[in-house]
Amino acid sequence: MIQVTLRQLEYFAAAVRHGGAARGAEALNVSQPSISKAIADLEALWGERLFVRQHAQGLEPTPAGVRRFRQASVLLQQAAALSGQGTRGLEGALTLGCLSTLAPRHVPAILSRFAQDHPQITVRLQEGDTEALIRQLERGSIDMALMYDLGLARSVRVEPVADLWPYALLPWGHRLATHSTIRLTELAREPLVLINLPHSRAYFVSLFRMAGATPNIVAESASLEMVRAMVANGLGVSVLTTRPARDVAYDGKRLACRRLRGNVIAQSVALVYPAGEGAADHLCKAMAGTVRAHFAKLE
Repeated sequence: MIQVTLRQLEYFAAAVRHGGAARGAEALNVSQPSISKAIADLEALWGERLFVRQHAQGLEPTPAGVRRFRQASVLLQQAAALSGQGTRGLEGALTLGCLSTLAPRHVPAILSRFAQDHPQITVRLQEGDTEALIRQLERGSIDMALMYDLGLARSVRVEPVADLWPYALLPWGHRLATHSTIRLTELAREPLVLINLPHSRAYFVSLFRMAGATPNIVAESASLEMVRAMVANGLGVSVLTTRPARDVAYDGKRLACRRLRGNVIAQSVALVYPAGEGAADHLCKAMAGTVRAHFAKLE
């Protein structure tokens, strides 16, 4: 007889996806002891430790936990399909990760289009920086992620989507804003407000080094809008890749965006997947189509 239940697998998968029993219980609207008991029962049944506790960071799946999670995800997807009413089209749940700087500019439009085309698919969203998203992909707690490919770990599958070019961000009325294009050597003479997300920071600093310049960094922030607001208020200039639809900061002050002149490297936007076959690969392909169509419209 089958000794494992779908409910146990669902509770176990929730703990993996959300990084702990408490957050998994909150997501499923059940009690934390229910999640903990399901995990304990599965560990006893399989004779494997599924999680290790990270201080102040919740639960981290062991290699056995990652393997069992992938197996459980396949079964849960199949069970969801069996419970359907025979309607046409794709069904199921997809967890999409997205880089925090890219997400507000692109993901809402992508999700809106995807919901119209695939109303039977539920999309869960996870925002984070590059390092956090790669960790979630490696342990299988997200199905795919939209981010920049800046030397990503080869433990994941990378599918390029589009190239976005960096640009100079200036306060409105700045003397350099009278130019149609700007060299990085010119920006290096100005105080620089730098985005300091993992990988992104190294990329922007490398642009100056390639131009033979050393940036004068006066402030850093992990928030795209904080960087934009600081520049708009005259605290410095910046170099960014993600560009909101309007050149206005949160407080309403205007910004000037100018193309960079010289040898610069584009940032490659990519869809990134866990290595190997995923439980939701058929759903990922549908999402990839929507993502590609979105960026094609921007070209």
